[in-house]
Amino acid sequence: MSPKSAIFLAAAIFLLTVLVRLPAGVLPLLLPAEVHCQAPTGTLWQGSCGELRSGAVTLSGVRWTLHPLALLRARLLIDVQSDDTRAAGRAQLALHTNGDLEIQALSAQLPLQGGLSLMPAGWSGALELAIAQASIQGGHLAAVQGALTVRQLHSDYPAADLGGFELDFPEPSAEAPGTGARIVGNLRDLDGPLSLQGQLQLLRTGAYELAGTVAARNTSDADLQQMLQPLGPADAQGRHAFSLAGTL
Repeated sequence: MSPKSAIFLAAAIFLLTVLVRLPAGVLPLLLPAEVHCQAPTGTLWQGSCGELRSGAVTLSGVRWTLHPLALLRARLLIDVQSDDTRAAGRAQLALHTNGDLEIQALSAQLPLQGGLSLMPAGWSGALELAIAQASIQGGHLAAVQGALTVRQLHSDYPAADLGGFELDFPEPSAEAPGTGARIVGNLRDLDGPLSLQGQLQLLRTGAYELAGTVAARNTSDADLQQMLQPLGPADAQGRHAFSLAGTL
């Protein structure tokens, strides 16, 4: 081996050793500005955060495994797992240099209360996420396939146990030209005192529209009837129509 080749080989071995031993503290430099990893341990390739913060959400016991070959394609590919007893879950994330995010095999369970969901005060229950794949582009949801399930939903005012509900996003089908990019989810009840059917439409601009019908299975339940009154009078089958629209 020539001296030049030996020097090159030694330099390559040194560089590889440095990369393999990079501490976990390097990872925060690769994360979006709004995501903070506190007390990192391990290495860049396999480590953990004592506490992970994003906005108002805080998780403890977050572990990751980073796939180094994905860096050659200018993206950060990482398997992440939360051991937080309040919100256990796992997923594979692919973060691109332009800020776009792809999510694969997301599975998580978390309570609706405690600042881990968008539910207002006075509601409780458990949320299960089973997302096969999703993507966020330009800060907006661009695609999603999977289901969100709420179980043991409870309202404090008025006091009522409402059972379970599911929002399912099936595998998207090809749309006709000119219809616009949209995501469609089907909403239904799983059990409980309410019969609910609806459809959620999401546009890539962040606009949404939710419409459907809901009825009390027991028409003599005064608390449920009071809860449904703001939706207006029921039709001949006892169903109340509802419609919500806005921008996320």
